[in-house]
Amino acid sequence: MLVYVMTMPSERTRNVLQAGAFLRQLAASQAVPKEVRQEAYRLLRHYPTVSDVETIAEHEERLQELTKSAFVRPYLTSQIEPDWFRGYPLGPHRI
Repeated sequence: MLVYVMTMPSERTRNVLQAGAFLRQLAASQAVPKEVRQEAYRLLRHYPTVSDVETIAEHEERLQELTKSAFVRPYLTSQIEPDWFRGYPLGPHRI
């Protein structure tokens, strides 16, 4: 049986941003092996920042507003909540 689970834009946005915060934690932690820190840093260099995600979401929201189409649905949301980073002492990935 195939079960389709729909992810809401806020859930997707939260998870993308939390993954960036997690990579930031890994890259800075002396408790993990050097190779893991280096890999986390390498990935983080190309990972979308909070402002990248906000910009993409704003463009998606604007496109939906302009087209008024039921087929155009935002993938992300620009409504980012600070509470999403409560478990990440270094905070979100920013440049």
